[in-house]
Amino acid sequence: MGTFGTGPFSSDGALDFLEELAERPPRQRAEALERMFLLVKERPDLLGQEFFANEVVAAAAIVAATLPGGRQFDERLNTLVENDIASDGRLSAPVPELASVALEALMFVSGPQGPWLQGWKNDTDAGEARDTIAALSQVLSLGGGKLDDLDVIWNEAADYGADGEVPDGTPSGIEQLASLLRVHNCAMGGGLGFALEVNEPFRVRRAINAMRYFELAETAEFLENVLDRSLNGESPESLPSDDDFYDLIDDETVRRAFKAKVAQIPADFGRG
Repeated sequence: MGTFGTGPFSSDGALDFLEELAERPPRQRAEALERMFLLVKERPDLLGQEFFANEVVAAAAIVAATLPGGRQFDERLNTLVENDIASDGRLSAPVPELASVALEALMFVSGPQGPWLQGWKNDTDAGEARDTIAALSQVLSLGGGKLDDLDVIWNEAADYGADGEVPDGTPSGIEQLASLLRVHNCAMGGGLGFALEVNEPFRVRRAINAMRYFELAETAEFLENVLDRSLNGESPESLPSDDDFYDLIDDETVRRAFKAKVAQIPADFGRG
């Protein structure tokens, strides 16, 4: 039986996929990834035959490694290549145009009924597998794009959010933004139910506190209500819909709140 780990490149299948990708010229690798993602979208019935969950997760991480906020995946690939654990199947340039279709494929294999989140031997492994998906979905939801003057701070917070931990000494505003982005980007990418599935309750409560810090009080109250009802065993069908959540918050709402707070308290973000 092959190795099957909780990281994006921790399984034999993922390493085999990297080897196959490395055999292609660098300019053809993005095309191969796009073909895989489209196959997942158009022929989901071929799961377990023409493509496997660990391959899709690895492919999504290869794309994420080229995008803002994807530093941890790039570093992991570098380590595997430098230690001759994996073939060098990395992309030669960022591919933000693949972020959306990669996220869609990732959501298919890692949703509540998807194979990625099933069959782990213990709660620790299951939690690490959820963290992998949360980190990937956060990066892919951002999707790259041109930097503005505050994107350095934004991307740093996105990296910390994907990692799940913030280093000691991080300015408090960046820590708050990291907590908010972790849950927000999961919800934007896979829906509110997915965000609650892949983030432990303490992480969701951190996001709620961060929403209050960024003066998104109505959204904080909404998410807190949904979390409490979910923890009390209320069925997902009776909870508010994704659209109810999206009516309150989107990427532009978070960015406006972030910029306003930086202007209001620059010291919280290591400025001035």
